[in-house]
Amino acid sequence: MNGIPLTRYQVTRLIYYLKMGALAFLAIIVLGNIIVAVMKDRIVVPAGSYVLKDGFPLFTSAPEYISLVKRYHKDFGVQVKIHQIRSGESLWMIAHQYKISVDTIIAANPYLSSLSTEGISELVVPLEEGVLVPVDNITDVWRMKRRLPHKGQVRGAYRHTAFELLALDEIRFAFFPNSRPVLVNEHMEALFEIKRKFQAPVFGYFTSMFGMRQDSHYGGMAFHNGIDIAGRIGDPIRPVREGIVSFEGWKDGYGKTIVIQHEEGYVSMYGHLSKILVKKGDLVDKQTIIGHLGTTGRSTGPHLHFIMSRHGEFINPLLFIW
Repeated sequence: MNGIPLTRYQVTRLIYYLKMGALAFLAIIVLGNIIVAVMKDRIVVPAGSYVLKDGFPLFTSAPEYISLVKRYHKDFGVQVKIHQIRSGESLWMIAHQYKISVDTIIAANPYLSSLSTEGISELVVPLEEGVLVPVDNITDVWRMKRRLPHKGQVRGAYRHTAFELLALDEIRFAFFPNSRPVLVNEHMEALFEIKRKFQAPVFGYFTSMFGMRQDSHYGGMAFHNGIDIAGRIGDPIRPVREGIVSFEGWKDGYGKTIVIQHEEGYVSMYGHLSKILVKKGDLVDKQTIIGHLGTTGRSTGPHLHFIMSRHGEFINPLLFIW
């Protein structure tokens, strides 16, 4: 059945009402943007507080960044805490406290130029593993999603609504769950380059750090030449990097121990093992299980005592396996 044809008058009126509707919609958008621009507290930061790297804002000023996070009134995409750093507290201690990785802390604090907390009073801590990124616009989110790469949902109120067209220059935040940072400043890039060559020898929590500490056996302060990684007896131990086994056997204090020589003069040592699976002269790679975690020697519980050195000098292992 054919519909009743519209008369010329009806067509003219229909076009008129469509135009009026379009003008009304446009007026609402314009008026709404003006009201929002006047009434809202805009999320802006001084231009000198960040630089653009590959088109992404990378903060260089810690005070401006912390201030931005404190007054940010939109959804980050993750619960965020401002952590007050206590004397002697390290990034690893903070990461362990919140059950996240150091990578997550670095991503959420783009102004960091080292792994030290010296001179820093506050840190932004996401309470979930992932990458928190300040962005200029939604295209930054799309580009970062491709770079990570990230296959899941991107969270946060990073999209501008139809009433925020006059605020497209605002800094917003997007959160990429279960991701690792790929964009850091030039100082952190050097540390990331080292990290790419090495791996953690075992999964676990860092229970004692490199440097001076209270000696648990004899009392008093003593130099701790490595880090302790707590785990379960029998957990597999792998080399931090490919190399050749230069020692395997018993070392006083360290119990069952393996020492591996690496390229560029690096040497790694694995102490308190329950079992050794390699022999002196063996070539090992990152997938080789060289032994099992234990508590042999002078040990207060199951853990790996891990040491890194170069040309005979001890180096903080956290520079390699963070």
